[in-house]
This record gives sequence, C-alpha cells and structure tokens, in this order.
Amino acid sequence: MNHWYNEGQQILNMKRLTKTKMVKNHLQRGQTITSLEAINLYGATRLSAIIFNLRQQGLDIATLPTTIKDMFGNSTTYAKYKLLDLDIEPRDVEEDLFTSAEKHEETKGTFNKNFLQKLWSKITSEGQ
Repeated sequence: MNHWYNEGQQILNMKRLTKTKMVKNHLQRGQTITSLEAINLYGATRLSAIIFNLRQQGLDIATLPTTIKDMFGNSTTYAKYKLLDLDIEPRDVEEDLFTSAEKHEETKGTFNKNFLQKLWSKITSEGQ
C-alpha cells in the first residue's frame, strides 16, 4: 500500500506547478501582476524574487511603477510587472533611423521618439 501511495505522490508532484511557473504563465497570457495579485492568486509572497529569476531566464519583464492614494490619503507606489512581447518590426526601427538621419536638425529625434512611443504603448497596454 505504501508503494502505491508513493507512486501517486510522485505523479502529483510532476504535475504540480511551481509559483514561478504560475507567475510565468500569468505573464505569458499578456496579463500584468502585482504583489497582492500574486499572493491572492498563487500564494506567492516573494514576487520580486520570482521576477528576478524569470529575468535571469531571459524573459523581458517591465516594472511599471503605479501610484495610488492609500486609505489615509497618502500617495503610495507599488510595482506592476508586465512581460514585454514587442511587435516592433526591425524595419520600423531602421526606417525611423534612416529617415531621421536624412532629415534636417529639427527631426533628429524622430527615431528615439517613435521607438519609445511604440515601446511605451506596448508596455502600458493591458493586453487583456
């Protein structure tokens, strides 16, 4: 009987998702996550450590500082994390780079401005 129990437990362990995997799946679905959401949804109390490890694995995760008023009226800032899945085509970057280099002094910042606008738009969109 003990043998069957151990085998069953091993199967359960193989199917069990770690908190890191659950957070990774959450982000890969295009959703943002905060520490409070990680605690409530996955029981993950150390979200910043999980985010650090996911970044070490090569995931591009943006930290979006979010400021709200707390129950006492004080401003408080917390982190909201979002996986960057940028659909900025290399041709967009090249086009902006070359056109800005060819234009007069007034438009030299076109590349940076357009690229950063596209980047910020992708980061701040909720994707839900």
